[in-house]
Amino acid sequence: MYKSIFRPLLFHLDAEDIHNKIVKYLQIYRHLTPVRKIVSSSCHTETAGWKWRNLTFRNRVGLSAGFDKAASCFDELSDLGFGFIEVGTVTPKEVKGNPCPRIFRLPKEQALISRTGFNNPGKAVFLQNLKRKRFGKYILGININTNHPDNQEQAMTDILDLYCTFNNYADYYTINWGSIAPDILGPILITLFQHKQEYKKPVFLKLPADLTFEKAEEIIRFAIQHHIDGFIACGPTQDRSLLTRSTPTEINNIGAGGISGLPVLQKSLKTVKYLSEHAPKDMLIIGAGGIITSQDAQAMLDAGAHLVQIYSAFIYEGPYVVKRIAKVCKNERTIRLKRTHDPAASSSTLRRDRIAVYSSVSAKSVQTSA
Repeated sequence: MYKSIFRPLLFHLDAEDIHNKIVKYLQIYRHLTPVRKIVSSSCHTETAGWKWRNLTFRNRVGLSAGFDKAASCFDELSDLGFGFIEVGTVTPKEVKGNPCPRIFRLPKEQALISRTGFNNPGKAVFLQNLKRKRFGKYILGININTNHPDNQEQAMTDILDLYCTFNNYADYYTINWGSIAPDILGPILITLFQHKQEYKKPVFLKLPADLTFEKAEEIIRFAIQHHIDGFIACGPTQDRSLLTRSTPTEINNIGAGGISGLPVLQKSLKTVKYLSEHAPKDMLIIGAGGIITSQDAQAMLDAGAHLVQIYSAFIYEGPYVVKRIAKVCKNERTIRLKRTHDPAASSSTLRRDRIAVYSSVSAKSVQTSA
């Protein structure tokens, strides 16, 4: 019903406008306790949960950072069956971001192009919103950044401030690789390690999709040296050659921005496989980028991810995709290549492409450079 009725209607509206409307509707939904019980019950999947260190995930499916930038509806989103939710990115001071429009859909690609620019309301508003967290219901991650990425002293103050301020609510933190230069990030993480020993909140690095394996190896060494606890792979790509179903005119009219959604899948799978084979075994690996269906999530787990995160799937498949993926993720190593029909996304071609992606990642040994 979502793909045949609701999605075509929603896709006639500006992507960010409809996103903001959904957030407002979720804030109304917050007060409809009987409705929330029904939704939560219908979306819940019985799983044994999954434990990593001191964190217990009720299932392996999470929501990526970027959907709930202000931490304004994460608790309501948890009703849809997510085992964990990551909010942000947040900075100490408010960031307006780039001018609108700044989020664009490419339905034929099952992709998004965005150039939001880390828009967020800042620490004070974010902290107030975090107070709605229901403890024990889900794992909550917070993606943090600085307002001063080029100034080591100010950047360190920003990151340490956010880490300590949100400590009562965050279960883990994420920092985007590339948002702070490594020579500035390194000393920050060394200092942050002292706070980690006190607060016991792990820190992950989210990696961009456009990494060579040589660069990934360098980042692994950096992560070990600076006490990073795991990776999220991957974020958006800048590689426009992956957009094979859109015309050059369509792509050029959109302009600059990172690509997320299905085109990122192969890059993400290869990066996750490399991390699983080269990073220390106690590091957590969260597979993200390109997961649209439950079969994509299966492929990500088979590549070596412990958990998966979705975002574009939520937009293209609808809210019940969470339950479908959670069911499949109970059988961690099972890969089924049966596809469901989706005429809006040129499904037969997408089906062949996905099977080729799964096969290329699982059949070939990982090389040392991209």
